[in-house]
Amino acid sequence: MTLREGRGLARHTVTAMLFLACAVVFGGGGSPNPATEIILQLAFVACALGWLWLPTPDGRILMPRSRRFWWICALVLALPLLQLVPLPPAIWTALSGNEDRAAALALVGRENRWQPLTHSPARTLASLLAIVPALFAFFTSAALDAKGRRALAATIAALVLAAALLGAVQVSMGPDGPYLYAQNNRTLTGFQANRNAAADVFLIGMAAGAAFAAPWLAGGVERNGRRPGLLADRRAAAVALAGFVVLLLFATLFTASRTGIALLPLVLIGVCAIVWPALREFGRWRWVPPFAALAAVPAIALAALPGGNTALGTVAERFVFADDARRELWRDAWFAVQHNWPLGVGVGGAQPALLAAERLEVLQPLVPNRVHNDYVELALEGGLPGLLLLVAIAGILAYSLWRSWRDRPDERSLTSFGAVAILIVALHSFVDYPLRSMALACLVGTGAGLLIGTPLRLAHNEPSA
Repeated sequence: MTLREGRGLARHTVTAMLFLACAVVFGGGGSPNPATEIILQLAFVACALGWLWLPTPDGRILMPRSRRFWWICALVLALPLLQLVPLPPAIWTALSGNEDRAAALALVGRENRWQPLTHSPARTLASLLAIVPALFAFFTSAALDAKGRRALAATIAALVLAAALLGAVQVSMGPDGPYLYAQNNRTLTGFQANRNAAADVFLIGMAAGAAFAAPWLAGGVERNGRRPGLLADRRAAAVALAGFVVLLLFATLFTASRTGIALLPLVLIGVCAIVWPALREFGRWRWVPPFAALAAVPAIALAALPGGNTALGTVAERFVFADDARRELWRDAWFAVQHNWPLGVGVGGAQPALLAAERLEVLQPLVPNRVHNDYVELALEGGLPGLLLLVAIAGILAYSLWRSWRDRPDERSLTSFGAVAILIVALHSFVDYPLRSMALACLVGTGAGLLIGTPLRLAHNEPSA
C-alpha cells in the first residue's frame, strides 16, 4: 500500500469513526426523543457525503467488495419498501388479515381506493428512514481494511468507557445526575435513555476492548516502526484490558438490567475467546483470565445479597419476576399476530395493533410502546415474509462468519467481536427491543460489517462472494 493510498483510507476511517461517535452519543434516545435522532440523521448525511467526496487513489468510491453485503442490504430494505407499494382494492382487500381494515375504511367510503400493505404508511416510512444510518455503519465497517476496522473497535471501546464514566457520575449524584433524556430509569445509563440499552452497549464495549487489545497482547502492534515483543508490554496490555473489563462489568451491574446482567457470563466467555490466542504465550498465566471471568459474576452476586440497602442490593431486588408485565403483553401481541397473519400490520405498526388487542383485564394507564420481544414484533409487523427475511439474513451472516474465520486468520479477534456484538443483541431481543435504539442498531451494523468486509489487498485478486 502506497503512502497516498494509506492517507485515503485514513480519511475514510476518520469519517467512519466520527459517525460511530455520533451514533453512540446521540442515538440512544429512541422515538420519544426525536431531537437527538435528528442530530444523528444529519450526522449520517454529512458523513455519507464526506465518504463520497473522498475517492480512492484510482478515483473510485470506497465500498464493500462482497455481494453478501448488498444481499443483506436488499433483504433489510425489502420489507418496508414492499409494504409501502400501493395496491389496487381488488388485491389488498382479498388478502388475509385485511378484513377489519377494509370494514373500517368502508365506514368513511375509502374501501375502493388503492392502499399499501402496511396499515400505517407514515410509521413504516419513518422506520425505513431509521434503518439507513445503521446500514451506513454496516457499509463503512465492511468497506474499510483491517487497520480501519480495528480503529472502529477502538472507537467503540473509548466511547463505551466515556459512557461508563458518565454513568458513574449519574449514580453518585442520584436522580439529579447528568442524564441526557427525561425518559430515564434513573440508574446508570450513560448516553442511553434506558437501562437495557445501556447494558447492551457496555457488553458490546467489553468485546470491542478485547478485539482492540488482542494484537497488543500478542506483541503484534508496531510502535515507531518496531514491534514491542516484550512480555512486560504484553502484561501491561493485559492489565489494562482487565481493568477495562472490570469497570464495564460493574457499569453493567449498576444499570440494573436483568437480561444485561444475565448475559454477563456469556460475554466474559466471549472476551476470553477473543484474546485466548494472544494469551498462549503467557504460559500458565493464560488461565487466569478465564477463571477470573467465571468467578467474577457469582462473587459480585454473593456480595450483593446481604446488602439490601446498597446499590448492588437494589440491583438484586430487581430479579423478582412476579410483577413482570411482559407476559401479558406477549399474550396480547400473539393474539394480534394471529389476527393479522400472514402479512402483518406493517413495519412500525406494532403499537396501534397492540392497543387494539389489549385485554380489558390487563388495561393500564401506560400505553404499550413495544412488544418487548423483537421476534414477536417482527411477526406482528412483517408477518411470514418478515420472518423468512430474518432467517435469510441470519444465514448469510453465519456463512460470512465462517468465511471470515477461514480466510482472514489475522482478523479473527475482529470477527469474534462482530459475532459477539450480534449475539448480545439477538439474545436480548427475546425480552426487549434493543434494535429500536439507533445507537445499538449502528453498533450491530458495525459488527455485521466486520463479518462481511473483504481486505483491500485481495479486492482485485479474489472474486466476490
